[in-house]
Amino acid sequence: MSLTERQKREQSYYNQFAEMFTLNENIDFSPILGKERRPWNSYWYIYQLAEEAAAGKVSPKLLDFGSGPGENALRFAKLGYEVEGFDISEKNIEAASGLFEKYEISGNFKVSVAEKLDYADETFDTIAGIDILHHVDIPLSIKECRRVLKPGGVAIFREPLDVPLWDKIRGLKLVTIFFSKSVSFEKHITEDERKLNQEDIRVLTEEFPDIKIDKFLIFSRFDPYLRKNHDSTPSLLEKFDAFLMRLIPGIANLGGAMVITLKKEK
Repeated sequence: MSLTERQKREQSYYNQFAEMFTLNENIDFSPILGKERRPWNSYWYIYQLAEEAAAGKVSPKLLDFGSGPGENALRFAKLGYEVEGFDISEKNIEAASGLFEKYEISGNFKVSVAEKLDYADETFDTIAGIDILHHVDIPLSIKECRRVLKPGGVAIFREPLDVPLWDKIRGLKLVTIFFSKSVSFEKHITEDERKLNQEDIRVLTEEFPDIKIDKFLIFSRFDPYLRKNHDSTPSLLEKFDAFLMRLIPGIANLGGAMVITLKKEK
């Protein structure tokens, strides 16, 4: 597999990042267990949409698009999906395969790049990707999504979104002194990642005219600085953001994250 220079940097970063993941970690299944739903949390909302997409299907197949060490894939499998996943990092694939073995769940993972997927046409009912599109070549990757989706299938992505008002302030030198944007394993920042913008949304819409975008993160973007690490309780700021977006629809344009649902025509 021949990689571009950008892909080589991403692969190197995630091979190192994967070393931080251990099979002894307890996977949090809260987003898919019980009756609790948090539609105002962008990460929980992904699982809600995936569960809805699987309803009524017998042995639905899901592609975990950029599977990382496999935690997300494991949750999708618990929702009843037959899961396959790929990642650019061979270390991530080793971790994901080991995780599924630990939980005695069937899953298939392989090293691949998003821009040229190693899957046959019309293989998957659902594609799910969490914080992945902003690491890849979107025009090439989204064409591959369309190719491997079955007619009527959906692709669901959670992504950071560029907001000129916030991100102009975020990019000021004075601000970056206190809130660095440099490469970091702790903050999970790679050299080449970037937030999605309106041009990216246009590209997605051209490939998938049936597109739905839900916005998140206005004031809750400050949660990482206000809440303790690994605080699993519901975020009041996320709830407040959802309330504001219902009350003042236009304020959603200030949202710094989105969940994108792309449906392939039947």
